[in-house]
Amino acid sequence: MGIEATTVDALTAEASRLIWNAYRGYTSEVFDRGELEHFVRTNVVVVLDSLARDALPASSELSHARELGELRARQGVPLESVIQAFRSTERVLLLHVQDTRRVSADTRPVERTLSCFDALTNAMIDAYRDASSALDAIRARAEEELGTALTKGLSVDDREFRRWAEVLEVDPDRSSACLLVDLARRTDPLAGQRFHRRAVSLLTASGHGPVVSRTEDDHLVLFVGADDGRGGDALRAVLHELLRVDECTGVYAGDPAPNLSSAHASFRQAVRVRGVARERARDRGRLWGYRDLLLDVLLRADGPALRDFARDRVGVLATRPELLDTIAALAECNLSQARAATHLFVHVNTVTLRARRIHELTGRNPLVFADLVELHLAARHLTAF
Repeated sequence: MGIEATTVDALTAEASRLIWNAYRGYTSEVFDRGELEHFVRTNVVVVLDSLARDALPASSELSHARELGELRARQGVPLESVIQAFRSTERVLLLHVQDTRRVSADTRPVERTLSCFDALTNAMIDAYRDASSALDAIRARAEEELGTALTKGLSVDDREFRRWAEVLEVDPDRSSACLLVDLARRTDPLAGQRFHRRAVSLLTASGHGPVVSRTEDDHLVLFVGADDGRGGDALRAVLHELLRVDECTGVYAGDPAPNLSSAHASFRQAVRVRGVARERARDRGRLWGYRDLLLDVLLRADGPALRDFARDRVGVLATRPELLDTIAALAECNLSQARAATHLFVHVNTVTLRARRIHELTGRNPLVFADLVELHLAARHLTAF
């Protein structure tokens, strides 16, 4: 028995050495190396016993492989890594079998070793997939319930809220912001799903995950960590990358909330920003934050008043798009008629004539700052009504 125990120790040590820190998930950040050695040792013992009996392992002898599959799934170790770990142990044992039977032409021990590991690996894979499916279902339900609570502003018991966060591995005390991402309408229903996965993956990789997400008819709702410590530059970089994808037609962000449970306020801000931006055709396909459109949000707070304001100031120009464009150009060019002319691809005298016509029709001079402010704000919201 002493020699056999020594052999088991040596084979366990060699296989563990090949596995540890070699495959994704097999690191001390995920689990202790002693746990790895325990399961490797059990595999070694099962295979050596099967070789001694010249028989495949019984179902009861595969229980540890099923336990391992479920455990690795819960730890989030990729299935490919677990399979590679089994294959590394298999390689060590095959070399051992070949080394101890050099003078024998009998191939049955090698075949038996391969068959043993096939049985062990299959038992592990089945358990891993069963556990993964169950965990995915639990996560999906937790994400749906948490996402619903955050978007609808539901009052949730703190223990229940933290249970959802724990299942999703989200820090409930981390500053969080809501993003609304408009999706292009396409015939391929999988395109939106692929974009959804890509968005979550990019945000997580940039340090703003784990992400709590939900899909609506024409947009995604994403709750992300917002305390990256770099003034939001990393987050903006990811969002601009998403805007380059065909499936994305606009991104609207609320201000960061102190923690996840208060992120409903950020969601409401993102909804308001989206409402403003989508009413202005030229502002689509861009990244907008709550503070970028805060004035527009404030104006829209009283819909009837904004409608009256727009119609009173520039309603008479509704059928004169060239005059509305001139108002916008003068505002963007800081009242410079020359720059506005360049912007509009017209002669500077044309801008002067249009400004005069605007003054005649509205009673307000677009070359006077105070009048231009009113004209510009009204023109921006005229199309909304």
